[in-house]
This record gives sequence, C-alpha cells and structure tokens, in this order.
Amino acid sequence: MNQSKVVITGATGLIGRRLVEKLAERGTAVTVLSRHPRTAYALFPPAQFPDVTVVSYAPYEPDTIAPALFGASAVVHLAGEPIAARWTPTVRSAIRKSRDMGTHALVTAISGMSDRPAALISASACRYYGVSTSTRFGEGSPPGPPGDFLTDTTHLWEAQAQRATEHNVRVVILRFGITLAVTENGRAMLKRLNPFLGGRIGSGQQWVSWIHREDTIAILLRALDTPEMQGAYNATSPNPVRMSQVTDAFAHASRSFLHVPVPTRVIRQILGDGATVILDGQQVHPDRLLAEGFNFRFSQIEPAVYDILS
Repeated sequence: MNQSKVVITGATGLIGRRLVEKLAERGTAVTVLSRHPRTAYALFPPAQFPDVTVVSYAPYEPDTIAPALFGASAVVHLAGEPIAARWTPTVRSAIRKSRDMGTHALVTAISGMSDRPAALISASACRYYGVSTSTRFGEGSPPGPPGDFLTDTTHLWEAQAQRATEHNVRVVILRFGITLAVTENGRAMLKRLNPFLGGRIGSGQQWVSWIHREDTIAILLRALDTPEMQGAYNATSPNPVRMSQVTDAFAHASRSFLHVPVPTRVIRQILGDGATVILDGQQVHPDRLLAEGFNFRFSQIEPAVYDILS
C-alpha cells in the first residue's frame, strides 16, 4: 500500500518523530496534528521536511480534526499524556481523557467523512493484560481484570479505536512495550529506567516487555503497508526480560561501576501510584508478528542497549 497521505497524532513524541522522518524519506505526504504547532514546526522545519504539514487541533473536538483527514489514506494515532509521572488526580484524569476521549474524537471525525481513510493504526499498551510475575501473555490472552487504572484505561482506549471498524476502516492496534531509544541530545532513554546507573530497581524480578524504537517504526510501517494486518498486535521484543537484566545491560554497556539499588519504597515516594509503571510488569510476546514473518532487528536486550548507547 503506497500511502499518498498519512495523518499522525502524537508526532512530536519519541515514536512519532521517528515515524515522520521515515515516512518523509519514503516521499509520503504527512500531516501532523499537534496541540503545539510551534513545537512541531521546530521539529519538522519546512526546508527539511517539505512534504510535512503541521495542523493545529483541539484533540477532543472532532470538528477541528476532520478537515485535516481529507484525502488521507491512513491515520496513525499515537497521542496520549505521559504515564511516567506522579499520579495526582489531575494527572490521572489527563492520562485517561487523552486516550479515551481523544480516540473517541478522532474516530468520530473519521466516521463523519464520506471518503474515509482506509486504515487507523492506533497505539495501545501491554498493560491491556494486567500485571503478573509469572503469566505469559500473547494476543490470545484475555484482557486483564478490572480495577487497575492503567489496564482499565487501555481497555477504554482500544474500544474507542475499534469503533472505526463499524465504518469499514481497517483498524490495527499496537500494544507497545517500553521503548528503547535515543533522545535528541544523544543520551540513552528507557523511559525513566536508565537514570539509576544499573542498580536493582525494586525487586528486580518484575518482567519488562521492551522494544527498540527502530523495531517499533518497522512495525508501524508494516501496519501501514499491509492491508491484511488488522486487530491487535503485541509490539514487543520476542524476548522479555527481568528488570535486573535491563539494569545489568545498561550498566555493562555504559561501563558503569556504580550500581545503586533503588528500593521499592523510594520509587513509591517519588512516583506515588505511578510507580506501578516501573515496579509491576508482564511477560508479553509478539506471537502474531512472529507468525506473520516479522523479523526483529533487535530481539535481545544487550545488543539493543549497546546500540542506543553507542
């Protein structure tokens, strides 16, 4: 599928920025929907990205979204408030609203069009399955039980995206793991994990379902290019690891000899309920991608960490 135009929300984020770059390299016209157009223009200056158009929008108002969708062959929905923060009531509300009502507004805009995009590629998260210290999760696993804030939010998020199927739009939901990438100033980033210098975080036994950003982008491009792809996919490395293996990999790759353990109580003091993002985990496997022949460039944690630190 050769997309003549792709609309992206969340394009200024860690994944979105790289996706825009890759699409631009392919000569695809990209429309970036942004609440902060100045930031988007700074990231995608017209001289460097002549095929990228930045459009200001209100994420909960379908009328501000619909005009930007005209002529689009696909929409990639990555927008969502960061979860790696201390969860005050305001932060909780923003996390849920951005995923539930933000996706609702986008799908409402799509459904009101006479000439709709053929595909909606929507982000989700591994927390869909809940948390466990022992269970192996694949796409055939049931949703996690209600009562967990992130799990419940993810269920709402996906349900809103699936509404687009009622209007003959192909929907692909990607349940992302923790993304390994490099920030613009060259320092490695594993969300909020790498500042701890290779020391044990919490028990160190919690599972981390991770993925290198380059594999994330490859999966997104595959979802755009492959009409047969639809439904939910786990966008994670085929080899989830324990947290202790993650911090060991960072320590070895960075040649750090200062392994400072961070006890659970300290993380909870810093992040409150938001500490669940780091302290709880799941062993999630990309069964559908592997069955469909996707080849991961980075399937092991050590080479992935070395790559982002090199």
